[in-house]
Amino acid sequence: MLAIVRNAILRCGKNQRRGFVIGNQKPFIEVPMEEGQELLKWDASIDTLLAGWCDNAKCFEWMHSEASSLYEKRSKIFMITSNCVTAVAGISNVIAGSYTVDGFQISWFFGGLSILVSTLNVIQDKLGYAQRSTAHSKAASAWSMVRSKIEEIVSLPYSARKDCKTFMKYIKADINTGSLDNSIIPAHIKNACYERFKIVEKFDIPDICGQVEHTKIYIDLKEPLI
Repeated sequence: MLAIVRNAILRCGKNQRRGFVIGNQKPFIEVPMEEGQELLKWDASIDTLLAGWCDNAKCFEWMHSEASSLYEKRSKIFMITSNCVTAVAGISNVIAGSYTVDGFQISWFFGGLSILVSTLNVIQDKLGYAQRSTAHSKAASAWSMVRSKIEEIVSLPYSARKDCKTFMKYIKADINTGSLDNSIIPAHIKNACYERFKIVEKFDIPDICGQVEHTKIYIDLKEPLI
């Protein structure tokens, strides 16, 4: 009898460690710690890393906002031009009717304007200014969220912060998601970003803006350097 009870308890413990639900209990998943692995804690080196990421986020937010405004302006110019030419061509064609000058029908000219409008619409569709503006606007919002999360966490004392490893995991995932749209930033906006933020002392500008830095490594001051 005792052997049966002991085996049941052992099976119950194994199921809990594997994440199974036993009765009305909540599933429990045990994450094993590797031997010699240290728990990631908040310190000055992590704050310095987050400060650099926050600087980068500010740059990407600014660049995507500028790109969104640029493409939105171009889209509106195409749309207004197309609508104005369409309206002028339609009204003038009605007024001119079949009027001719030396055998040339005025309606042909306005027909050519209609073809021009169609061409402008095709060009606008191929360039995708409206879609680009929307994509950059979403990317700017994503980087704004990254910036605000980092600014919030570094402004708190260590004792009031969330778990360091968990925060670093999720903020890095947000950064990776936002970085997917960085390749569509126009070159002249990258150059403008560098010129705008280089005047800020010790500001960490992204490498894609033309400023390449050495890779930073962790140094334990308690251990002698080899």
